[in-house]
Amino acid sequence: MSFWGKGGSGKSTLAAAAALAYSGLGLRVLAVSTDPSPALGLLLCGAPAGPGGRRCGGVGVVEAGEEDVRRLWVERFGDEVYEVVSAFLPVDRWIVDYVAGAPGVADQYMLYLVYTLAAEAGYEVVVWDTAAAGGSLRLLRLEHELYRHLGDAARLYLRLRGSLERLRRGEAAKTPLELIEEWRRLAGEILGWLRGPRHRLVVVAQPDRLGLHVSRSLVEEFRLHGIEPWRLVANMVVDAGVCPACRPWLEDARMQEEALRGLGGLGVPLCRVPRLPSRPSSREGLEPLREAILDCLGAP
Repeated sequence: MSFWGKGGSGKSTLAAAAALAYSGLGLRVLAVSTDPSPALGLLLCGAPAGPGGRRCGGVGVVEAGEEDVRRLWVERFGDEVYEVVSAFLPVDRWIVDYVAGAPGVADQYMLYLVYTLAAEAGYEVVVWDTAAAGGSLRLLRLEHELYRHLGDAARLYLRLRGSLERLRRGEAAKTPLELIEEWRRLAGEILGWLRGPRHRLVVVAQPDRLGLHVSRSLVEEFRLHGIEPWRLVANMVVDAGVCPACRPWLEDARMQEEALRGLGGLGVPLCRVPRLPSRPSSREGLEPLREAILDCLGAP
């Protein structure tokens, strides 16, 4: 279950509350953050969880910031990238760090990281708090097309070079063509997983004009990639009946109703989470959201 939305929409808070709620149902839950400024560790553990992860309140928590993602990418793909690039160009190992810092690489690996955890970690529910953007999906589509073109280039190169064996580094080594095909297939698998029934995509929006604009853009982008959002959560909704004599409160409620009508017109099932007296900053502060989250998102 992935949570998407603009910064400040409360997606990290709702992701943490969902992780706690599902853990309370007796499910094995992992909460993963790929936000550059992760909050899951602070909310669930009282301290950053880091890429190594920790267990707090019955929930496994993993946070991978940008530098963590770059290091993990080098560990996983560095040797393979060097195999491919050095087959085409006379380069040293510096090329691995250069590629690791290229725009889009961190976004791609974040998707791979969450995909791997969801597929192999043995959890029944993986709650994913994404970065405050939807660009990773577009980058993944570009990546898929890039690998297709790389495959064509590798075939031409191998025909000119004349022999696959000259590119092999030992009996177990793979050719650049084989590695490129593996990457292209992996990109397709990740995109297929995001489109499939095992993934539930949740868009979190503040019920205001900016929240409506960002949510509309996100929903359009997901649909462009064949991913249908599962829920649209209007967060921090004001109940006018709480303080009928409070003019600012009533004005907020009136302005939100306009945005809520717009959110309801996006064609995604809409639910509402009420505004709390204060924004949660700890596991205890998330408790009032448990029931609202389960009402909104249901059981897995």
